[in-house]
Amino acid sequence: MRQTLDGMRDENVRAGGPAAAVDLRGIVRDLFRGEVAAPTRDINALRSEHLDADEFYEKEVAPSWDSLGEAQRAARLDGFIDLLSMIEEAGDAAGIPEDMAARTRTKALLLAWAFDETYGYLPRLGRGEDVKS
Repeated sequence: MRQTLDGMRDENVRAGGPAAAVDLRGIVRDLFRGEVAAPTRDINALRSEHLDADEFYEKEVAPSWDSLGEAQRAARLDGFIDLLSMIEEAGDAAGIPEDMAARTRTKALLLAWAFDETYGYLPRLGRGEDVKS
């Protein structure tokens, strides 16, 4: 997943320059509309459901990303990671439909990657930003 997302980000940077913001909506569209090979079984399964990319973004990703600050985004991401841990530990006993688990795993991966790209040290160093702040 990371390799695919990094490749998509590289295209965005080539088009918008090194300071271009992470375009999560565009990435979700490309992932679900088949612009790139499905990087996970979850993406493949969600594609086979003909999941609408814009609807997935609006319902699943935007509330945890758009118009939020770093601390709010971190808190949301922590919550999804905790939820995923509980799902994985419970296995079949979790009683969660597989499509819901696939959505949650995909959302968490997207948000974790976007968070790292936005606030992580290596991407910031690559853009020449001051990493002390």
